[in-house]
Amino acid sequence: MGREQDMDVIGIFGANGFIGRHLTRALVGRGLRVVCFGRHFPLDFESEFGNRADLRLIDFHNDMDVYRKLIGITHVVHLINSSNAAVGNEKVVADINSNVIPHVIFVKSCILSGVKSFTFLSSGGTVYGIPQKVPIDESHPTFPINSYGLNKLFSEHYLRMLSRNSGMGYNILRVANPYGPGQLGIGGQGLIGTIMQRYLQGQPVSIFGSGLHQRDYLYIDDTIDAIVRAVEREPLNDVVNIGSGVGVSILAVVDAVEAALGCKIAREHVPDRTTDAADNILDTSRAERLLGWKTVTPFADGVAKTVAWNLRHRAVASRGI
Repeated sequence: MGREQDMDVIGIFGANGFIGRHLTRALVGRGLRVVCFGRHFPLDFESEFGNRADLRLIDFHNDMDVYRKLIGITHVVHLINSSNAAVGNEKVVADINSNVIPHVIFVKSCILSGVKSFTFLSSGGTVYGIPQKVPIDESHPTFPINSYGLNKLFSEHYLRMLSRNSGMGYNILRVANPYGPGQLGIGGQGLIGTIMQRYLQGQPVSIFGSGLHQRDYLYIDDTIDAIVRAVEREPLNDVVNIGSGVGVSILAVVDAVEAALGCKIAREHVPDRTTDAADNILDTSRAERLLGWKTVTPFADGVAKTVAWNLRHRAVASRGI
């Protein structure tokens, strides 16, 4: 890792989320020392990780609490965000208060407590806004058209500014649209999870506009591989796109889910959202060059695994297990 491994302690903020659970599983599976931070930990999380990682409750609005609980952490992965792009611009002020301000407090606390490496998951799907070209590389202008993307961009800039001339390096990973087992589509997060949620509830899937707009979808295992690679090396002090580099339309996503299910899904067309860019496909050549990373999971395979997990989860939930 470039440092003695027994001295490294990785703190995951947002460990109970979709990405956080997969990341925790991957890091403890590698025998690394992991501290999971969150506002709460459900019983299933405690059951899986309670004896394999240090679980710490934390109040992100209390800078002294954050500082005290960061002591001894050498690497931080910041996954927490209380909003998503589906909300649009309906809660702009609330987004700033609940995301940007705690982020600034958190970064400052990390620096003061001696954290050496800070990996921040930004949004490759929203920080660029309306693309001038595709695929989009990291030099593309950043003009977000929704509050989620703008808050992510502000958070990037604060991380850069505050880390400057400090002892803490950083990685900014602009991640595309991650999907996979564990993503339930709650609150509109994740198209594939949302499709499965609507299907299992017997409701039609909403198709925005023509359904031909393309997005970059990234299977969770590939997402985690990129994060682990960033954590296990010296900080890049740079921004890197993490995506598949392939565009898939909304209609094609629904088709892929239908193929995995072996049946048709009810659809309804609704107007486009004004806070969504038409297309978003990332150029990931920098990630391949700097991290030695690229996606390896074919989209159809990833969708099939995601659908199978959702069906098993539904069956387990219906039995009350």
